[in-house]
Amino acid sequence: MNDAPVLIVGGGPVGLSLALALARQQVKTVLFEAKTELDPHSRALGILPRTLEIFRNWGIYDQFVNAGELLRRVDLWVAGKTKPFGAVDLSIFKRISSAGGVLILPQNRTEELLLEAVKSSGFTEVLFGCQATGFEQVSDGVTLKVTGPGGASEAYHGRYLVGCDGARSAIRAALGWELQGKTYPTRMLLGDIRLQDDRDQLPWPLLAPLQRGALAGIRYEPQHWRFIATMEPGESDEAAVEPASIERRVHQLFGAGPFECLWSSVFHIHCRTSPHFRQGNVLLAGDAGHINSPAGGQGMNSGIQDAHNLAWKLARALAGADAEALLTSYESERREVIVKTVDSYTDFLTRTILLGPSFIRKLAPAALWALPRLGLISMVAPRAGMLDAAYSRSAILSGRGPWLGKRAPDGDLVDPTGKNLRLLDLVGPGPALLLFDDGRLPSWNQGEISQLFQDIHDLRVAALFPSETIRKDGAYACASDALWKQWAVSGGSAALLRPDGYVGWMGRRPTPEELDSGVKQALGMVPRQG
Repeated sequence: MNDAPVLIVGGGPVGLSLALALARQQVKTVLFEAKTELDPHSRALGILPRTLEIFRNWGIYDQFVNAGELLRRVDLWVAGKTKPFGAVDLSIFKRISSAGGVLILPQNRTEELLLEAVKSSGFTEVLFGCQATGFEQVSDGVTLKVTGPGGASEAYHGRYLVGCDGARSAIRAALGWELQGKTYPTRMLLGDIRLQDDRDQLPWPLLAPLQRGALAGIRYEPQHWRFIATMEPGESDEAAVEPASIERRVHQLFGAGPFECLWSSVFHIHCRTSPHFRQGNVLLAGDAGHINSPAGGQGMNSGIQDAHNLAWKLARALAGADAEALLTSYESERREVIVKTVDSYTDFLTRTILLGPSFIRKLAPAALWALPRLGLISMVAPRAGMLDAAYSRSAILSGRGPWLGKRAPDGDLVDPTGKNLRLLDLVGPGPALLLFDDGRLPSWNQGEISQLFQDIHDLRVAALFPSETIRKDGAYACASDALWKQWAVSGGSAALLRPDGYVGWMGRRPTPEELDSGVKQALGMVPRQG
């Protein structure tokens, strides 16, 4: 029987991301994709700052930015107008993240880049044209049945099975779960077109001046545009994709002229989540576990973030850590973020922008004008960039501190040799223990602390000072006062950064015993206390 530690069903961006993240953890996988090749359609177009941070962690950030267009400012245009009606400055992301903006890149290109990285890692066997037909949980893992391209059936065994096979997930269906939630009372028409004349140079995002509904265009690569339209009441799906219907909408946006329709589809907008993300050694990630409105562009991004959360936990479970605590934490953490953060944000955008009355949409220019002037952009940006997700109910979180269960505040550091780096560069694929030192208390004894954690071979122990002027040899220093202030800690505090960049434990002036217990619980090495 074919054997691998982790079996992955689904070769879209989530399955490929999980395979790559596990490869970074030195875990071998087999990935099964029912299609015979990658999907050629553009589909999801935006990669948000938190996902770009993850790609930086995986060493593929530059490949993605070089392949797409990184937006640092977005001017919003109405078709036929000579000036934008509003603008969104994305430069704030550079202050709070290593990602300088939002990357526009079609999903098919995203998948190509991920597949290249997965194959070059040498840790994943990628099998196209292979349909998962059933599985059985056994005492030492999961047995998966797969039908190959020639119709022959084979069995694969793995310690864990992860369903990344989309909204119609066969893995989720076999577990007896359905996506629960709501469907919005509207339908959307999406399409990709090619423009080969001067209209390809129009500014974007481009909006049509409609009395009701929405019609917009986004340029995702030279000569290639995505149009997005709400369906008219009573308009059938068949009528919407007719050439005359698409031509009418394209001309409303771009003006009269020739174009080539590359792809179009009608879909309903859902906000639905699986009741569970895990049963035993079988787990779900991405659309297999949750789908939401495309407003805000968080669907694919949240699936990639599922993979980032899950990979280090699977790796440590395979290495002998507390699998129950780690995998329970995956379900509780990611379900909480999807329901409380992703769904609430995309639901708000859907109800106000796509479904709201026309007078609400007419207020958009005033809102865009007011956000930066009232200092509100700093409140909105973390949510829009998916940088504010927080875990509060988790089997492996412990301790006390302002950033517990949250993505660690990122910023510029100077390392012991004088080189610049980002704080989140200290983690991945392993964790980091930050020892905050303001120079007023007796310094941490890094040697003794490192000895305390000899059994965690990949733990980085790093003393952190608020500035270069007071730091000691072998320590890191904040390149600006802002990062130290953002952490809101005093000398003598400590924090464990998990491999995914989240704070798993915090403590103020902890004893060696408290340090040991907090760090090991955050990494699933000891049962939860109390």
